[in-house]
Amino acid sequence: MANFAERLDLALTKRGFTGAQVASALTEAGIPITRAYVSQLRTGKQTNPTLQVLRALASCLQVSVGWLVGDDHLESGAVEDLQLRAATIGLSASGLSESSLAVLRGVVELARKAEGLPDEPEPTSDIPDAAAPLSGPQRRALGRRLHSLRLAAQLTEEQVETAIGKGAAAIPAIEEGRIAPAPITVERLLTVYGIASPPIREYVLSLARGERQAAWYDAQSIPVWLATTYALEQRATLIRTFHTQFVPPLLQTEDYARAAITAAGPATLGQLTVEEALALVLARQEAVARDTGIVVWAVIDESVLMRSIVGGHVQLRQLETLLQHAKRPNVSLHVVPMEDPAYVPRTGPFTLWRFAEAFEPDIACRHGIEGDELITETGAVEAYHQAFTKLSVTTTTREETIEVLNYHRERLSRSLGK
Repeated sequence: MANFAERLDLALTKRGFTGAQVASALTEAGIPITRAYVSQLRTGKQTNPTLQVLRALASCLQVSVGWLVGDDHLESGAVEDLQLRAATIGLSASGLSESSLAVLRGVVELARKAEGLPDEPEPTSDIPDAAAPLSGPQRRALGRRLHSLRLAAQLTEEQVETAIGKGAAAIPAIEEGRIAPAPITVERLLTVYGIASPPIREYVLSLARGERQAAWYDAQSIPVWLATTYALEQRATLIRTFHTQFVPPLLQTEDYARAAITAAGPATLGQLTVEEALALVLARQEAVARDTGIVVWAVIDESVLMRSIVGGHVQLRQLETLLQHAKRPNVSLHVVPMEDPAYVPRTGPFTLWRFAEAFEPDIACRHGIEGDELITETGAVEAYHQAFTKLSVTTTTREETIEVLNYHRERLSRSLGK
């Protein structure tokens, strides 16, 4: 059975790090841990590191979180839910006595035989090779993002080099994409730039670790908070979203999207012009449409169907498009009725993302006036879950949604003389 403590010990030994060195590197990167805590993780006396600590350890040791918790394929994206749960059980077994582990192994062997599964393979002791150097596009995208974050923090190159230590990083070369900084150096830079949000840090670090290719949302013109929401959306397997003013962007037609952006202002997407903001909405739709494994569960207020933000013919086309979406197998569309709604939450529009990885919790996003606020605190995310659950059981069913959409389409058609 996979053992987190053993893998951590192996990675530290093979990479040539001491516990003190790792503790110091993580603390400097803004994740304060002690040498004693690393030692306890290494020996199995501590078995419940946070996701942030797991990611920081993986970043420092240049392995994946999946390998570290005991499943070599955990982050490949092709793992079934049962495999993910098995990896989590393996992590929870870390620290048990040898006699308890023997009992647990016996239970696993009996369960595998009962289900006709082959004998459990011996756990691999190999550590993955250190990450390959970043490609040119990856280096340049990372450099542009770090450059924009430094400017937003109003820091000069000299001030940054002083903050992290002279000679620790060649800031101009990094920002120009000529060299790729070590992930732990990027951790430190993000701390200096005041980036505390875990999702935003992970968005930048996933590029620094070479875990993904540079994407359209890595463009310097897209604010880091918005790029992070797009990156989260691309990785989600389930998107739950509630909208009270407009049709959700993922379900908008191009003309309706242009009108919605004009009404709200392109600055809400960090852009100077409506056309620049529209390009982001269309790119977002295209990326999600390519992945048929993503389920979109949208709840809208009925007033959205009645609000005229654009000419009648464009509004009619939008209603017809919503009808098409409502019939898709991976879209669940529901409407909060105008008359006698059973439940209306005291909030504006929000979105919840769920991911394939068992160790990654859901993230909520509150869509505000000037930008999106990412929410990771467990209690706050649960409050949004409860609100969406109440909406889901008190709004229209799938069949009723189609009836409502048809009613408003016919109403608008009559007014247009069709």
